Amino acid sequence: MAYKVIITEAATKELRRIPVKMQDRIFEKIEDLADDPKPNGHKKLKSFEMPGKDYDDYYRIRVGDYRVIYTIEDDQIVIFILKVAHRKDIYE
Repeated sequence: MAYKVIITEAATKELRRIPVKMQDRIFEKIEDLADDPKPNGHKKLKSFEMPGKDYDDYYRIRVGDYRVIYTIEDDQIVIFILKVAHRKDIYE
């Protein structure tokens, strides 16, 4: 069963700042999450919190030097893409 992927407004803004060539690669990986929410190389983030967000678990995937932070809502079959940024900026 495929998950529905929702990209938050904040993540959309961050994506717009990334070079177009890299955006394409990131969108491919995000689309792949619909079929496999925990792909090879994903990582569950242990002490990661986002202000104003109240999710149980955060995950990240790597796409080159960029990171995609997301959460999985299994009961709703939805994946929320919360943050997309360069690796040096993602955990701030």
